[in-house]
Amino acid sequence: MVDGNCIKQFMSILSCMTKLGKSCILRITTSHMYFIVRESQTISSSPLIWCTLEEGHFFSEFGMEGLNAADNEIYLEFVAENFIKTLSALKVSSTAKSVKIKLTKKLSSPCLTFEIDLPSGSNHTRLVVHDIPVNLVPKRLWNDYAEPEVMDPDLSVFMPQLRLMKSIVERMKNLANMATLHITSEGALILTVETDTVSVSSHFDGLHVEKQKEEQASVTIELKRLSNFLSNEQLSPQRVVCDVVQSKVMHLNFLSESYSLQLYLPGIIEQ
Repeated sequence: MVDGNCIKQFMSILSCMTKLGKSCILRITTSHMYFIVRESQTISSSPLIWCTLEEGHFFSEFGMEGLNAADNEIYLEFVAENFIKTLSALKVSSTAKSVKIKLTKKLSSPCLTFEIDLPSGSNHTRLVVHDIPVNLVPKRLWNDYAEPEVMDPDLSVFMPQLRLMKSIVERMKNLANMATLHITSEGALILTVETDTVSVSSHFDGLHVEKQKEEQASVTIELKRLSNFLSNEQLSPQRVVCDVVQSKVMHLNFLSESYSLQLYLPGIIEQ
């Protein structure tokens, strides 16, 4: 990568993914890179986070050789904490002249090696190299990280301002572990928390309706997982679409020209 804006955006996306789970899968194909986080089951089923990056947007040079001609892909697993330490230490920003990412073998262990060319005084540069241990995911496990099927939601609307939404979710999670999200074909979104002593709702009206099969749809979701995902608002997506399949799943999709970041948050069946 040689474009400062692309470097900054790539590192921001990587930083966000490392905060969403203890481990992350990096899938590399000839045209795309994917970051996949499948979190452990909590009070709901296992959430899934899926990020797609277009190779042509981020990289000026891109070369890869997969398992074989038929399965020309690479799957790597890394510990999020290792990446967080690296990103914190490097403080990479748009000042970097270039970033090269290579799959290497160090001390009999595969690594993702970051070579970062940083300016250092007049007409000088310094090369910062950091190795992050990874595990190669065997072919027999690839299906565990298959691309999600395209959703057919009952209703789909554009989300309100993310910063405001996150602020509301942060307050609500101090009251309860879960909330009910309700959207309507008139472009209303209502988030409700109910406890034995209080009921609190936030209402948003006039939202753009993207798709409609039903007049309304609701799902009960875990607030902590939603809050963690909404913290990615610094990625400044062009739009955020919220899909709901009645009682089953909430799907959030951060959309941009160069990437998409998706959260599949299973609905909670209240006892």
